[in-house]
Amino acid sequence: MANGNGENIEFNSYEIDAVGEILNISMGSAATAVSELLNAKVWITTPQVNVVKVDDLNYDNLEPAICVKIVYVEGITGLNMMVLKQNDVQLILNQLLGNPLVIDPDFEFDEMSISAVSEIMNQMMGASATALSDLLGMTVDISVPTPYIIEKASFGDLCEMDAGETVVAVTFSLTIDGVMESEFMSVLSLPLAKTLSGKMIDKFSVAEEEEAKAAESPAASAPAATPAASAPQAQPMPQMPQMPQMPQMPAGEMQQPMYQMPPQAGYGYPNQYAAYGAYPPPPPPVNIQNAQLHQFDAMDFGIPADQKDNLKLLMGVPLEISVEIGTAKRKVKDILEFTQGTIIELERQAGAPVDIVVNGNLIARGDVVVIDDNFAVRITEIVKSKFMDSLGKE
Repeated sequence: MANGNGENIEFNSYEIDAVGEILNISMGSAATAVSELLNAKVWITTPQVNVVKVDDLNYDNLEPAICVKIVYVEGITGLNMMVLKQNDVQLILNQLLGNPLVIDPDFEFDEMSISAVSEIMNQMMGASATALSDLLGMTVDISVPTPYIIEKASFGDLCEMDAGETVVAVTFSLTIDGVMESEFMSVLSLPLAKTLSGKMIDKFSVAEEEEAKAAESPAASAPAATPAASAPQAQPMPQMPQMPQMPQMPAGEMQQPMYQMPPQAGYGYPNQYAAYGAYPPPPPPVNIQNAQLHQFDAMDFGIPADQKDNLKLLMGVPLEISVEIGTAKRKVKDILEFTQGTIIELERQAGAPVDIVVNGNLIARGDVVVIDDNFAVRITEIVKSKFMDSLGKE
């Protein structure tokens, strides 16, 4: 396999697997970013890697297609061309904008649509670059993605490559929950693919060498080879003697407190009462007194007399009481269509208690009654609230 300069470039199976694995990891992060953007679950899986020339690149199953050009500008260099179906991009835009998930054959990718596609790919490939940074242990940054319609320009012109140059095409399955099941293609330039595969292989090679050195080191092998030398030999535990049987005590002595019984010695533990002889000292007497409770009625909260007078004045302030029998929500266009005779259904069932509201605060519920020719409300429940608690405080 040769590039445009005639140099012999070969990708072995390890490099191909490395490219597929590193893109699989980075696209997993990209799927998470798109999922948060579209508010739908997104899966990007099953990478299939092919090493081909630009002239032999086949994306017929994606036509009519849109190509998004991403250039790596920091950490690694190279070009990544994302090829997607135009119909898939249209469904993604509909999901993003909240439009019906239908494909319009007359849909045109105007400036606004192209800008939206660029933002989606910027979020997607930005998350992918962050994943590459964490994986490779280096800063990776990309340029702003630029979308193109392939019908208006050839793929070779967009990627600025000759027809005989080698590229690595990776096809992914793309699933957006409730939106679509499709696929897309990521086409990597030769320098980018070589850089990614080389760094991935080097990283795992270093990890394998460190594991091999750790396995061959004396510190790791000593415990397995000479376990007796690395740790003291465990001494057998002495057999504990049988506990002597307690002699039968007369009924009168059974009333004595348990602490007067001599502890049993020779049980493998030190005699903690040896300093006192055979019996431990008696415990000190416990002084028990009745609790003295405060008289809360006599407590003074420290409110000055003038403030108490002010609170009494506030008790005479009139408040507005209203009764709500129910509520309903309607759109503006529905309200504008109201006419005489229109029925508005409330969310509250017939016979349910009504709400009693004071200055916008719900304080109670009750039943509607009629007194003479006027409506009235009989309170059946007081609603506990901060507003009611504050009214009673002095």
